[in-house]
Amino acid sequence: MQARPYLLSFIFFLFLFMACEEEETIYLDGELEGYFDRFAMEASNYNITFDYQKDRIEGYLSELEEQGVNGKCVRNTVYPNRVYIDLDYWRNASDLEKEFVVFHELGHCFLDRGHLDDANTMGGCVSMMHSGEGACRNRYSTATRSAYLEELFTY
Repeated sequence: MQARPYLLSFIFFLFLFMACEEEETIYLDGELEGYFDRFAMEASNYNITFDYQKDRIEGYLSELEEQGVNGKCVRNTVYPNRVYIDLDYWRNASDLEKEFVVFHELGHCFLDRGHLDDANTMGGCVSMMHSGEGACRNRYSTATRSAYLEELFTY
């Protein structure tokens, strides 16, 4: 019967430890939040659920050192995946350009997509997941948006 108080003490301290454990905070820059929400809404049209908190994907606006790189995804198995968008690019980009770069990087960080530089018969990129270094031309616009989103979420 002596073991019982020790068991109760162990359970109490285990409960106390678990109650004090901090919940992970996922950072998302306020300027990116609307685009992450827009991505979630578009993904839901293809029965894909995106929640940056649950999916552990952070979003940062920062100065990227690489020349000509407007965004990047940094994947990590321990820490949250991170989307970085170049601050100078962001300041000068249109709404559609911002959407494109955020969706492209979430294509890497969330959908686990690589680059696809295939071109259609008119030289346009068949995917918004193109590298920007291939022979195809980015044709993302209000007229082509739905086709690009379908390819992004159904590939």
